[in-house]
Amino acid sequence: MAGGSRSRRPAAAHSFILLALVALTPAGKASAATFQVTNLCPFTVWPAAIPAGGTQVPSGTGGRVWGRTGCRFAPSGYGWCASGDCAGALRCQLSSKPPAKLAEFTIGGGGSAAADYYDLSVVDGFNLPIDFRCDGEVHTIRCRNPGCPDANHRPGEGKVHSCKADSDYHIVFCPK
Repeated sequence: MAGGSRSRRPAAAHSFILLALVALTPAGKASAATFQVTNLCPFTVWPAAIPAGGTQVPSGTGGRVWGRTGCRFAPSGYGWCASGDCAGALRCQLSSKPPAKLAEFTIGGGGSAAADYYDLSVVDGFNLPIDFRCDGEVHTIRCRNPGCPDANHRPGEGKVHSCKADSDYHIVFCPK
């Protein structure tokens, strides 16, 4: 390029299905939830989840999804992230190291086939703005800064939302 300048293209929105969870109800009937994660940040965000994608989760078991930033991974799959790191692994087996904004969920609502539960948490710190929504619900939980009113700031604070079981979820990093 002339004069050493480089043109920058705007960051494209990246959307993908992060994981599908299968929960077994007490009667043995399978129910499923799918999480779609979209990155609207002007930089790369490495999504992470516990339990990892494809894992079967008994009814009443919970998990979390978070974004990792400033990551570098070797071909071996190990490396580090500036925020949200999970013991240097590309595919997380452990929860994140703070700071990490968490989207938390419980499939099957503690054994109830009628509801799932979801929330946002800044207990482990804040690293990215995030929206979290359940299909069929009008309300989107939003967290744009560390003091966000929709998030839990202390363990057990109780800012939890319910959703019909078998719903799909949408997580947006750096929502507009």
